[in-house]
Amino acid sequence: MPDRSKTPYLVSTIATGIFNDEFDSDTGFATIASISGWLANNVGLLNTTLYTAFSGSGSATEYPDDTVVQPSGSFRFEEADIYKQVYLTNYYTKKARAVLKGIDSSVDFISLREGDSVITRTNKNEIAKTYRGFAKDAQERLDDLVAKYNIYAAEPIQVAGTDASTNASGDIYAAYDYRGRVGY
Repeated sequence: MPDRSKTPYLVSTIATGIFNDEFDSDTGFATIASISGWLANNVGLLNTTLYTAFSGSGSATEYPDDTVVQPSGSFRFEEADIYKQVYLTNYYTKKARAVLKGIDSSVDFISLREGDSVITRTNKNEIAKTYRGFAKDAQERLDDLVAKYNIYAAEPIQVAGTDASTNASGDIYAAYDYRGRVGY
């Protein structure tokens, strides 16, 4: 078993978490391979969402069978949870689209009744609405997580005033030294 503390984050760790937590380990929804493949190929989407510079293109020598998310800073639980929501938003949007594709070519009835026999077909429009609802919920959670991440985890791009770096003497107030003046 590889030592996970030596690497920033493995795509398979996030994929396994999604597979176990969101899909209850049911391969009818998705497989770990398809989830990790999507995650490995969409690191740029995470970067665009968070204004980061993570790279998932290479694999570390200790983990030859896994893609390592190489961060510019540190890839933590917060980024992993946001990445999970990015995946879920995409997954549910795709599922809604896939259901809607089949509506045009399907039969027009929802329920047929003849005597004691009833044939009921699932309403694909309702299924698509459910998936759209899941996608909307995932997008709202993603927006909330990104907003909180940007508020609490973002670093300033530029600093000015007393937050700026000190001069050579180390005294940030050297240019505005009022000490020793009359009235201060």
